[in-house]
Amino acid sequence: MGFLDGYRVLDLTDERGLVAGRILADLGADVVAAEPLEGSRARRQGPFVDLGGEQRSLLWETYGANRRGVAYDPSSSDGRALVRDLALGADVVIESAGSGGDEALGLPRGETMAAAPQLVWCSISAFGLDGPKAAYADADLVVWAAGGPLEPHRDRDARERGPLRISSSQAFLHAGADAAAGILLALAVRRTTGRGQHVDVSAQASLGVATLGQVLTAVTEGERAESAAPRLDMSGSGSARGGTKWHGKDGLIEFNLAVGPAAGRFSNALLRWMADDGVDVGRFLDWDWTTIHHELTSGAVTEDDLAEVREMIRAFLASKTKLEITEAAVQRRVLPVGIFDVSDLGRSPHLDARGFWVTLGDGDRAVTMPGPFAQTDRAAFEHRRAAPSLGEHTDEIATEWRASPSPRRPAATAPGPARPPLDGLKVVDLSWVVAGPLIGRALADFGATVVRVESSRRIETARYMPPFPQGIPDPEGSALYETCNAGKLGMCLDLSTAAGQDVVRDLARWGDVVIESFSPGTMAKWGLGVDALRALNPRLVVLSTALCGQSGPWSSLAGYGNVGAALAGFQHLVGWPDRQPIGPLGPYTDYVGPRFSLAMLLAALDERSETGDGCVLDVSQVEAGIWFLAPEMAEWFATGAVAERRGNRDRAMAPHGVYACRASAGRDDGWVAIVARDDADWEVLADAMDRADLASELRFATAPGRLAAADELDAVITTWTSTLAAAEVEALLQARGVPAHRAATSEDFCGDPQLAHRGHLVTLPHPKWGEVVVEGPRYVLSETAGEVCRHAPMFHEDTDHVLGTILGYDQERIDALRAADVLV
Repeated sequence: MGFLDGYRVLDLTDERGLVAGRILADLGADVVAAEPLEGSRARRQGPFVDLGGEQRSLLWETYGANRRGVAYDPSSSDGRALVRDLALGADVVIESAGSGGDEALGLPRGETMAAAPQLVWCSISAFGLDGPKAAYADADLVVWAAGGPLEPHRDRDARERGPLRISSSQAFLHAGADAAAGILLALAVRRTTGRGQHVDVSAQASLGVATLGQVLTAVTEGERAESAAPRLDMSGSGSARGGTKWHGKDGLIEFNLAVGPAAGRFSNALLRWMADDGVDVGRFLDWDWTTIHHELTSGAVTEDDLAEVREMIRAFLASKTKLEITEAAVQRRVLPVGIFDVSDLGRSPHLDARGFWVTLGDGDRAVTMPGPFAQTDRAAFEHRRAAPSLGEHTDEIATEWRASPSPRRPAATAPGPARPPLDGLKVVDLSWVVAGPLIGRALADFGATVVRVESSRRIETARYMPPFPQGIPDPEGSALYETCNAGKLGMCLDLSTAAGQDVVRDLARWGDVVIESFSPGTMAKWGLGVDALRALNPRLVVLSTALCGQSGPWSSLAGYGNVGAALAGFQHLVGWPDRQPIGPLGPYTDYVGPRFSLAMLLAALDERSETGDGCVLDVSQVEAGIWFLAPEMAEWFATGAVAERRGNRDRAMAPHGVYACRASAGRDDGWVAIVARDDADWEVLADAMDRADLASELRFATAPGRLAAADELDAVITTWTSTLAAAEVEALLQARGVPAHRAATSEDFCGDPQLAHRGHLVTLPHPKWGEVVVEGPRYVLSETAGEVCRHAPMFHEDTDHVLGTILGYDQERIDALRAADVLV
C-alpha cells in the first residue's frame, strides 16, 4: 500500500488544483472528487479524445485519475449536507474556489473547520485568499505573467513579438504540487497536536522560483556599480545568454557551450569528443573552459574566437542524429542532447525501463499517462483506477464515509501552541545548484535542522549565478544561492578524501534525511551509497535527485535543467510556431523536480512515523517535468498527435495573448497578458476598448469564431494597449472582471502589493552584505507558518559548530581535519 494509505481527502478543486489530489492519491490516499452536477470545469478543458464513444478531457483523465467521484448540488440542502458530512469525516479538504468561493461550494471553511478541528483545509488560488489582488480574475497565462516567468521568455531574434508562455498551462500545476507539500506539512503538525489548520497556496508566489533568481534582481543589484562586469553566464544552462539551440541531422539539439569552474568541464569533454571523432579542433583542444571566463573578461579570448569554435561545433552536431548525440551525452558526459517532443518521450527506452508509464481504465476507456514520480525500495504508490465518471461513486462514498471517520483521524487534540512541522528533523544536504537545494530550503523553513555540505574549492554552480549585490560577481553574494539555501547551516568538506567521507558517515548516523544530487554512482564510489548509509542508520530516508534517475540506460547522463527540459519535452514547446523553439527560461525541470521531491519526502516521513523504517527515494527531474505534460502525453498515446508550440495562443480561448503597451515612467516598454475565458469576458473586453462594434459581430460571438480571427483580434487589442501603460490595462480590465496582468519584471515582482501583503520577500541580516532578500515559503500555514531564520551559509561559516556541537568532535580532531586539508 502507498505511503499515505488511510488518509481521506475531499477534493473540491477544478483544473487549478487537480494535480494536488492526484499526487496524494498516487501516494495512497483515498481521494474523492466532489463535483457540481454539471461537472468540474476541468472536464471542459482540452485536449479531448474519444473514449468509449464519448469525447473526454485528457486534463481530467490524467490529473483527475486515481480517485473516486461524487456529484452534488451545492445550492440544495441535501447537496450541502452530503459534502459537509464528507468533509467532517475527512483528513483533508482541497479547494480552488478563490476568495469567498467556499460559500459557493456549499461548504463554508470557517464553519466546517470549527466543527472538525482535525481537518486540514488547503486553498489553492491565483493570488491568495486575501490582499489587494485576492479578487483578481485569473487565467493560467495571467498568473504566469504575475509570477515572473513570462517576462524573461523572449525570442532574441523576434523581441518585437514580446515574451512567451510555455504552450501548455503550467502556473497552477506548480501551485498544485506545492499544495501537496503544504498539506503534508500540516498533517505532520497534526500528528503531535491532533489539530488541523489552513494551508493557503498562491500560484503567483509559487512561480518566482521558476525565474532562476531573476525576480530578485531589483532588490539585489540596486544601482549596478560602475566596476560591475558585463553579466557572464556560468549557469551551465545558458539561461542568461541564449543561443542554446543547434541543428542536428534529424532535429534540434539543446546545447550550451558552458564556461566556469563547475560547468566548463562539459565543454572540455565536447572538444575531446570532437577530436576523437576526427575533427581538427586545433588550438581549441588546449582551452580550459573551467577558467576561460577570466580570458573572456580580460579580452584575451575574443568574440571572434568564440564564433570560430562555435562554427566547428555547429558542423559537428549537424552530422549527428538526436539519438546519437543523446547517447554520447550519456557515455562521454557532454551537454548536447536532442530536443524531444512528446513522441520521443512516448518511445523512450529509458522511461520504459524505469516503468514510468501507467495505463488506467479498461478497454476503450484506458488512458496511458505518467505514473510513479519516484522510484523507491518499498511500496509507496498505488495506481488503482481511471478518473471517475460524473457521480460514479456518489452512493458508495456517501455510505462508506458517513459510516465512520477516517482511520487516520486523531483521537484528541492537544492544548497549547504547535511546534513547527519539522521541528527536530535532522537533514544532511549534499545537493547543489537548484533542484536539490530547494528541497532542503523548504525543510529548513518549517523547522528542520539542515546541514549544507559543500566545497570552497570546487564551488557549486549556483554561487556563480546572478543577480549579485551591485552586479559585482561574488560566490558569497548570489541571490539565487541565497534563496535556495537560506536557513541552513553550512560546512565545507572535501568528499573525495577518506576523512571527509567519514564525516559524512557521522552525519548520516546523526541525521534523519540525506539529500544528494550527484551523478549516479558518485556516492557509491565514495563508499557512501544508499546501502552503506542505511546500514549506518536504518531510519534514514535517502533522497537522490538526478536528471534521469539512478537506474535505466540514461541514468548516468549529467548536466543541467535545460538538458532536463529538452529531455522532458519543454524545449520544444516554447516559441512562435513559425520559428524554431526558444525553450523555457533556464533549467525548467529544476523548478518542477523539487516540488515532487518534497511531497515524496514528506510522505516517506509520514510513513516512517508509523513504521519506524527509512527508505530510498530516487527522483528523476526529467520524469517530474513530464508529469506537467500529462495531458499532452496521454493525447499522443491515444491518437499520435504531437503537441506543438503555439506562441501565446490557447486551444480553446481567444483572445489569449501578451500585448505591447505604452512606455511608462521607469520602464522602456511593457507587456500585458489578457485572456477572454468565455463569451462574457470577450464582450466586456470589447466594451473596455470602446469597440462595441466588435462585440456585436456574430463571427466573434463564440470562441471558435474568435479563434479563427485571432490574428485580427490581436492586432485590434495591440492598437488599444499601445496607448496605455501595462499597469493601466491591468487595472482597467481587472476592475471589470477580465483576467489581465502586466508581464512582471523584477521591479514589478519586488514591488507587488499582493506579494508584500503575504510577506513573500524576506529581508535577512548578512555578515558580508548587511542584508539580503530571499523569497519566503510558497505556502502559508495558519498555525505553523514557515519562517526563514537566517541567511544562506557563507563558506566555512558553521563548520566548527557542525563538527563540535552536532557531531561531538573535540577540538583536537577538528584541528587535525583542518590541517589535513579536509575542511575545504
